Amino acid sequence: MPVRVVLGAEVLARPRVRDVALALAEDGLYQPFWSDGIIVDADRRLPPEMPRAARDYLFAELERAFPEARVTWPATVLREVPLVVDPEQSHVTSVALLAHADAVVTDTAAVADSLDLVDVEPWTPDAFVTFVLDATPRPALHALLRMVRRRWLQHDDSASPDDPDLLARLSGWARRALGPSSADLLDAHATRAGLWW
Repeated sequence: MPVRVVLGAEVLARPRVRDVALALAEDGLYQPFWSDGIIVDADRRLPPEMPRAARDYLFAELERAFPEARVTWPATVLREVPLVVDPEQSHVTSVALLAHADAVVTDTAAVADSLDLVDVEPWTPDAFVTFVLDATPRPALHALLRMVRRRWLQHDDSASPDDPDLLARLSGWARRALGPSSADLLDAHATRAGLWW
């Protein structure tokens, strides 16, 4: 059974981090969850110049691609979440508990602290990608390479980079955008890629 993970608003609002997270989910390497409240928070974090139509399309595509990801509940459930006072902490913690999540991907320290109190693991995006790469290396690498070729490569690239080159580029991005753990793991896989493909 795949690990159950709530994606925080900061993940859904960052285009390339979102691409990575959703590529791994598309291949069933984990089961994603979010809520309307998380979507509202992600909407607030998107660039202000992003048109409303593009925002609506993004969220409609999330719903279409992952119809079982949305967690809903009656408002009274918030009263059942102890030990948290901040509304954001309370909301994300509620989503995690109701989804029976193993982890929540978040960079927000206060949310991470509240999750620790209810025995749900808070993962940074770096820790999340590292976990998936470590738990399911081949499927994760295939999912990421497919996503990079489909979404990140420039359409005018005349030469298609080979897998080790793409993994090296992905590692460089991960080092800048996520952190050293996932980047180091991608580097290690890039050096071994010729043995796998």
